[in-house]
Amino acid sequence: MYRNLLAVALLCLLTDGTYSDTNYRLNTPIVPARYVVHITPYFDMADDRQFTFDGIVSIQFTTTSNTNEIKLHSEGLNFTAADIYVGTYPANVSVAVTSLEFNANYSFAHINLASNLEAGVEYGLQIRYKGPIREDLNGFYRNYYIENGVKKWLGATQMEPTHARKAFPCFDEPELKASFQIRIDRPAHYKPSLSNTEIEKSEVLSNGYVREYFYPTPKMSTYLVAFLVSEFEAGAQVFNGTREFGVYSRPEAKNQSQFAFEFGTQVVDALGTYFGIDYYSTDSHLRLDHVALPNFRAGAMENWGLIKYREALLLYDPEQSTPYFKYRVGQIIAHETTHMWFGNLVTCHWWSNTWLNEGFANYFQDYITAIVNPTLGAENQLVIGSVYSAYSADSSSSSAPITNNNVNSPAEISGHFGTITYQKAGSVIRMIHHLIQDDAFKHGLNSYLKNNSFGSGYPEKLYQGLSEGVSAFNSLSTYSNTNIADIMSSWITQAGHPLLTVNINYETETVTLTQKRYYSNSSISSNEVYKIPITYTTQSSPNFENTKPVFIMEDRTHEFKIQNISQTHPWIIFNVQETGLYRVNYDDHSWEHIIAALKSNSNVIHPLNRAKIVNDLFALYTADEVDFSTLLSGLEFLHKETEYSVWYAALNGFRTLRNIYLGDESMTQPLKDLILSYLDSAISSIGYDSPSDDVEFLRNRMQILEFACHLGHSGCVEKASSLFKALRINGTEVAPSLRPVVYCTGLRHDSNHTDYDFLWDRMVTTNLANEKWVIADALGCTISERMAKSYLFSMLEPDSPIQAQDLTKPLTSVLSVPEHLNVVIDSLKTNYTVWSSIHTSMDSILSTVASYLHSEDDFNLFESWLASCAECNADSLTGTKAALVRAKATKDWANSHKAEILQALKGSTGSASLAVPSILTILVGLAGLIISKY
Repeated sequence: MYRNLLAVALLCLLTDGTYSDTNYRLNTPIVPARYVVHITPYFDMADDRQFTFDGIVSIQFTTTSNTNEIKLHSEGLNFTAADIYVGTYPANVSVAVTSLEFNANYSFAHINLASNLEAGVEYGLQIRYKGPIREDLNGFYRNYYIENGVKKWLGATQMEPTHARKAFPCFDEPELKASFQIRIDRPAHYKPSLSNTEIEKSEVLSNGYVREYFYPTPKMSTYLVAFLVSEFEAGAQVFNGTREFGVYSRPEAKNQSQFAFEFGTQVVDALGTYFGIDYYSTDSHLRLDHVALPNFRAGAMENWGLIKYREALLLYDPEQSTPYFKYRVGQIIAHETTHMWFGNLVTCHWWSNTWLNEGFANYFQDYITAIVNPTLGAENQLVIGSVYSAYSADSSSSSAPITNNNVNSPAEISGHFGTITYQKAGSVIRMIHHLIQDDAFKHGLNSYLKNNSFGSGYPEKLYQGLSEGVSAFNSLSTYSNTNIADIMSSWITQAGHPLLTVNINYETETVTLTQKRYYSNSSISSNEVYKIPITYTTQSSPNFENTKPVFIMEDRTHEFKIQNISQTHPWIIFNVQETGLYRVNYDDHSWEHIIAALKSNSNVIHPLNRAKIVNDLFALYTADEVDFSTLLSGLEFLHKETEYSVWYAALNGFRTLRNIYLGDESMTQPLKDLILSYLDSAISSIGYDSPSDDVEFLRNRMQILEFACHLGHSGCVEKASSLFKALRINGTEVAPSLRPVVYCTGLRHDSNHTDYDFLWDRMVTTNLANEKWVIADALGCTISERMAKSYLFSMLEPDSPIQAQDLTKPLTSVLSVPEHLNVVIDSLKTNYTVWSSIHTSMDSILSTVASYLHSEDDFNLFESWLASCAECNADSLTGTKAALVRAKATKDWANSHKAEILQALKGSTGSASLAVPSILTILVGLAGLIISKY
């Protein structure tokens, strides 16, 4: 499942992992084998059935020991003991139900029986129940869209991780797999329902409904059950024997399905070939449909055979969508399709090892995309999208290991769906892939998947599969006394990642490596030792394509020789293409050689290694591992840099540095001047609107222009403003690749609210969901305080385009304008009741606001209000207080480094402007800020 990482990060603020209540686990002897789930929904009815559903669940099961209780999950569903039947199967000898008890805290239903269920005997349980078609986008929930002025209702599902219990009583744990047969009664005027498998038969009922019977699913977990009751149509579909594939959406958007269809069919075939298991071979009745929903909490969800997405992340219009969404749609389709094997065919036994699902999906989302469509730029995203995110989330003492056993409650489970489980695990998998090489890796994954098909995955089972691949291809033969289980477990069970320090004695041709866990706070230390696959290349024989490690560093220090370096002192660069999950520092002399190479001919060094040097230097300065002069010198080459990956690292630093010093007039203007000098060099190279089909070039130009206009670069503002004016006055459409910067800049230079109204109306009327996304991100750029306040509550407008999936978007958009911080705090002061009626967790909202505090005045204003807020009870302040601590720590760091930075800025000709910003890439983590373009 593709998650909103900002929401997950805020949730993690509430869970410190010091205590985990294991009573949330079922711990039942009952083993389900087969479910029949029958759902009858009532949508826009004129009676008390409106937005409710009737349900019948029948479960065939055995028990491993005698018991007189059936304990299963149920949440928000209504039934009594009289609605329950228990009996032997198929003999149908009933077992009396004596009572029914609910434990709301743990979401348990306890069915107490008059006599024991006997081990080894097959039983049947049937429950008739009623439930709401929910509004919170969990379980079985309602959704709508407007078509020709008519509101069309639909029923969709989201079961992962713990929401199946909200749709039907069940044993809602991933290891308790079973087969599911879905039956849907739908209104006759709706289109045929969709579920995990094909429809076996249907019959017309006398009440105006049609009953549809779906084939049984493969053996799978409850969280993968899915169905859709709607009037959706297939924009693209193919039936080729048993190889059904379709893209479904509301009818008016189905013409945006072609890219998803073409890419999706390529991806499922490519993954089937790579894993050695054809998708359609796992079950003859499985579908593979991709559904675009107008309102969906996660980015997407990998239900087996019925993958669901936010509409903006599945549908794409080549004439109107930005290049980012072309990449993003491909990436997320690849992510979810990977789950058909990793997560569905083989499922993590418990959420503590969610990485066995999500780590592989995170890796293959870009790895397989780069193979299927190299033009999307996915290969570099493996580093700048995943490795960089992993570093930021993994640099504090509170970082959790990838396998986290302190995961039991629904809140803890949801909190575990974060950067460590996704990006860090994916980066470790990538490192192992490069270590054992492709043939062994493919063989190992095939072995793991085949040996555990329709069952549960454990780290040890994965290691066993990979070990078979290693043995088959002898791929670890050059490394003595090592095995894949020991290597991987050192990364999976330990938190953090290493900093490798390189000391080269050129006279003796001796290299000494030292490792320690990297912390962004230099006052913290610990004793972790990682098994590090070491790669390097030299100036004498540069080879950035060979990513096979030379050796594995298993101890805290390691010494080895490199021949023929004493005379010429060539540069030596470690961690080729950042295939290893470790940062690198060098001795001063080695830094001099690397920096000299960057200045003289940076192109001899791979772009990902240039980006790594940039990213690592920032992190090293933050942790007080290098001095500021080394940082500045190391970044001088950026004036002539044009690569997307390198600029990606630099711009994150620019942005964060400027933000951290907002409100400090002695810093903001010098920083702005120096940053603009760098951006001006880049704009001179890439231009404003030169035509190109290169996705990475267009994304690079977009990221540079966005920040340049934000800082008031005159050429950028003039160009963007003229394009916006032409759009508003003449209807001249803006090129999709420039829309984010043009929309935001237009609003920043609007003398009244007419431009805001124009964009709002455009968002309301557009038929393209990712255009709505771009406009929603931009609306907060308005300089009108009145419109900013209005936007904060825009989701309350009738049929607002800001739906439940986007509730926090207005807040983050408005806060992107520093001057609007007071607008937000004032709104909280005067309208707290309205805020709390919109957002289920005010702690998340207040935590977000706290992360945008910069100056002493900001902190005083916010904390003064918190102290006087009668409605802000202690429970709603836990995460907020943690966010305040992080924000103040960031401010303290800024104050302690201010003099050094300012002194460097005073005499700088431009190099410092790049060096300083990226220092703060890591401070984003300290401040608890997670910036995601997902």
